[in-house]
Amino acid sequence: MALPDVRVQVILAELAKNGRVAVKDISKRLDVSRETIRRDLKILEREGHLRCVYGGGVKPVVGLDQPAAERMRINAREKGRLAVLAARLVQNDTKIFIDSGSTTLAFARHLLKIERLNIFTNSLDIAQLFDESYSGSVTVIGGKLNPSYRALFGSSTLEAIKGHLFDVAFVSIAAVDYNFGFMDYGADEAAVRRELRKHSRRCIMLADSNKFGRSANIRTLELQDIDTLVTDAQPRVDFADKLKEAHVEVIYA
Repeated sequence: MALPDVRVQVILAELAKNGRVAVKDISKRLDVSRETIRRDLKILEREGHLRCVYGGGVKPVVGLDQPAAERMRINAREKGRLAVLAARLVQNDTKIFIDSGSTTLAFARHLLKIERLNIFTNSLDIAQLFDESYSGSVTVIGGKLNPSYRALFGSSTLEAIKGHLFDVAFVSIAAVDYNFGFMDYGADEAAVRRELRKHSRRCIMLADSNKFGRSANIRTLELQDIDTLVTDAQPRVDFADKLKEAHVEVIYA
C-alpha cells in the first residue's frame, strides 16, 4: 500500500509530465482504490495543484476561459464524438440556433449535408462553414464582436434572439458543476445561453466529459433548464442520478 505522500508525488509527477491524471491509472499503479485517489485529487484541488474533472484531474487554468483557437485543440477527440451524436438529432426543415464555442463548432461541421436547415448563430466561425453551395440558410445574429471568441455578444444579440422562436437551440458550456449546474466564465456568453433557453422549444446542451466536475464563476443554467445533454461518455453515477431527477435526457457515446 502506497503512503499518502508517495501517492501525492506520483500524482503530481504524472500531472507535470502529461498535464492530466486519470483516477483508474493511478489507482492501478499504486494498488489503492479509485475512491482513495479521488479524495487525494480533491485535496490537491483545494491546495491549487490541479482541477478535478470527470475521471481524474488536469492542470489548473490560469485566468478566464481560453480563446476559441486554443479551446479547439483541447479535448478535440471528445468533442468530435459527441458532435456526431448531436448531429443525429437535427432534422430537415427546422429552425435552429447554434451557440458559439469550440464544441458547437465541431457539431456544426456535421450539418453541411443536412438539407434546408434554417440556421442562426452568433459565431463567425460557424457561419463561415456554410458556403453558397449549402441548401439551407444561415443568419448571423448581430452584436458586439469579441475577437478572442470570434463571436457576437451584448444587448443587440439578446434583442435579436428575443425576436425569434427556435425549434432547437444547441448550446455549450464551460463547466458542469454538481451543485451549481451549468457554469460559464463570461457574463456575455451566459446571457446568450439564458436567452436561448427562453426562446427555444428545445434546448440541447453539448458538453464533453471533461467539463463534468469543473466549476466556473457564473451560474448560467440549472440542470433542469435543459431538455437533452449530449456528451462523449456516460456520466458518473452521482451526476447521472441528478440529471435523471431533473428530467434531462442524456445521450452519450
